Amino acid sequence: MALRTAFLGVAHWHAPIYAGILKTLGVPVVGSTDLDRDKGAAAAAGLGIPFEADASAMLAAAKPNFVVVMPRHDQAMATLAPALERRLPMLIEKPMGLNGTEARATARAIEASKVWATAAMTVRHNAIWRHVERMRAAGTLGKVMHAHFRIVNGPPRRYPDWGVGWMLEPERSGGGALRNLGIHGADAFRCLAGPDIEVRAASLCHHAYGLPVEEFATALLQAPAGPACTIEAGYSYAASGGDFEWRIATTGAYFLETATQLTVRHADGRMETEATPTIPVQQPMVEAALADFAAGRTPACPVGECAEAVVLCDRIYAAAK
Repeated sequence: MALRTAFLGVAHWHAPIYAGILKTLGVPVVGSTDLDRDKGAAAAAGLGIPFEADASAMLAAAKPNFVVVMPRHDQAMATLAPALERRLPMLIEKPMGLNGTEARATARAIEASKVWATAAMTVRHNAIWRHVERMRAAGTLGKVMHAHFRIVNGPPRRYPDWGVGWMLEPERSGGGALRNLGIHGADAFRCLAGPDIEVRAASLCHHAYGLPVEEFATALLQAPAGPACTIEAGYSYAASGGDFEWRIATTGAYFLETATQLTVRHADGRMETEATPTIPVQQPMVEAALADFAAGRTPACPVGECAEAVVLCDRIYAAAK
């Protein structure tokens, strides 16, 4: 089956990234829509993608067989509904709602429709997990002791520059760096330690930019009788770019992945290194999503798991207050 995709929420700042990846993969984007007619039309024109403000009409005319759903956080269900009505398989951007309650409702609606759906949790596709799972399968991983997950991206002014100033409005975004970036760390620790996680401490910072959303968040998590984890998420990198660091310590190896390199130091002293790819971080996720869908495999990140990471972020917000 030849894939034909469409964008729901084309004014999202990730739409150009997805459009570029799909073009590279030879998958056409046959239509787009957005709840904001003007911004959506302008974004689609810039990408050279057909636009129709009426989502149902666009889907009926363009006939995609896969959709990329990129909702404003407070409009997740409204953006998603036309795709569910047509039972279209999808990749949906996190966090799928303003908070965990909304994200769970979104996940339940998708699950009830029985469509194939994966959440856009890019960091699940990083190289570190391939090495962790390889050692787990070989019985050499040992016990997980602790982890550290950091994503610090550029300053918050980039969101208005990209036409998505709503990301700095908590009533529309649901939060700042923790909601947008820290969710990846929350999801990573759930993957590593399981769902039973305590929030031991948390802190949010607003002082540098004076915004209603946090510019930096940190949390200390603990799995009862299990590993500990620190999460850092920020809009606090002074320039464009950022600081990415994923660390996992086990009795079998110490794993460190940055934006440029993965290092695995084994308990016997052996060192493995590999360069991390310079492609967009979304590309391995998109490639996996399309391949998994075509093969009928389970999604890499079921939407229910994304929702539970959002719930864990809610608990971090509560602890910080």
